[in-house]
Amino acid sequence: MTSLAITDGLLCLVAAAAVVTNRLPLAFRMGSALLAVTAGLGVLRFSDLLPLPTLHSFFSTFSASSAFLLMAVSTVWNSSAGATRAKYASILLIVSGAIGFVMVDLFELTRFGQVVAVLCVLQIIIYSARHRLLSALVGAIALELGFILFATGQRVPNLLQPGDFLHLLTAAGLALLVWYHRRSPHASPQRSR
Repeated sequence: MTSLAITDGLLCLVAAAAVVTNRLPLAFRMGSALLAVTAGLGVLRFSDLLPLPTLHSFFSTFSASSAFLLMAVSTVWNSSAGATRAKYASILLIVSGAIGFVMVDLFELTRFGQVVAVLCVLQIIIYSARHRLLSALVGAIALELGFILFATGQRVPNLLQPGDFLHLLTAAGLALLVWYHRRSPHASPQRSR
């Protein structure tokens, strides 16, 4: 089993825990579900239990285009319809995913989803810094650092690959954002409308 399978497994567990935490905004849970599915497919791929590189790549593109957008909406505009209502969060998920696939497949902008993810997390950083939300700020910085280390191909020889940094820092950032949302004034069981 490679380190990528282990770190993807950790990310899958953290994201799945966020999905079942009903005190989180609906859009945040939807984005977490997308990350959990992607990480779960990564575990299967990198452990060679059921290598599905195409399916994992598909969900990685989908997650980059949609998951972080949903998390940004639910953090920055936490009482908006896009953050709290199933209908609008689903529309946001589908439209952002479709735009991501069009940009990647039709226009061959292979980094489009990654750029969207970076910009969405940057929005969380700006919002958190302005409102002095330490756990959200540190969580978003962890996410951004994971993107940077992955994109620049950083590694620790014989221990961590670039994808491991992405998985570990995404798990840490996600956990801190969950902690922020659970402690924030808007935290309450969300009803889907």
